[in-house]
Amino acid sequence: MERFSRFVLVGALILWAANPAKAGNITLTGHDDDLHHAFGSVLAGAQLSGMISFARAGSPNPTLPVLTFDAGTQLTSSLGSLGIPFTNVNPNAGVPAASLFNVSTFSAFVVASDTTCGGCDNDSTSSTNIKGASGAIKSFVNAGGGIVGLAGATNSDYYSFLPASASGFGSPPSEPYVQTAFGASLGIPAVNGDPTHNFFFEPGTGGVDPLYGVVERFSGTIVSGGVSFVDPAETIALAGAIIGDGGFVPPSTVPEPGTLFLFGTTAAGLLARWRRRKLLP
Repeated sequence: MERFSRFVLVGALILWAANPAKAGNITLTGHDDDLHHAFGSVLAGAQLSGMISFARAGSPNPTLPVLTFDAGTQLTSSLGSLGIPFTNVNPNAGVPAASLFNVSTFSAFVVASDTTCGGCDNDSTSSTNIKGASGAIKSFVNAGGGIVGLAGATNSDYYSFLPASASGFGSPPSEPYVQTAFGASLGIPAVNGDPTHNFFFEPGTGGVDPLYGVVERFSGTIVSGGVSFVDPAETIALAGAIIGDGGFVPPSTVPEPGTLFLFGTTAAGLLARWRRRKLLP
């Protein structure tokens, strides 16, 4: 009996370990929605709002405020007009304290666009300091906290703080952009008419984690660095990934919660049957 019980316990622990909690949601765009919404763009505001709602949705408490990293006022003024509660930290003041990245305090954080957009707030000091908190950021996302990253433009270090890698390229035109079916499912619209500042490599290429999905695409062919890109990604998102020992893994590789329940009930039935057989003459 002791040996059988040990088998049941070990089996349950194996399935539990293979079924960890969901990580937070991440979404990134080459649009500098913070600047354009601050100057009155309704479409930029709609996309910014949709991205933040998606990022907050994976949090243990989606109603908590967001943490913002804005060295100026464009992002914070946009969130104020959108009615999104926030606490701002100037990323140029030093590496953000690890204690800020707490899912009991914030549902997500948003990084303002880089100044290489031409008029945006953050700069290379901002991105260097945010990258310095990457360990705390990974823990925050692992606990369900969300991330919104805006335009990195030509700052190659802008997205380096991410726990699931991404990289941008190119100098996109202001239109035409189309929302994908994935983007529609997340409630993140496309933006047309506003100048924008970087594409993303297709997930699984160019340093972009394959678990991202494409939310918004440019409709057409772009030549960048002598290479042609057909319908390149403008906005990407990572949704529903699961945390494993090696980082992000697809949810399809992890047993559903019902699997663990089924194992437990089956094991309990087998144990009861074994006991009855031991009691019979």
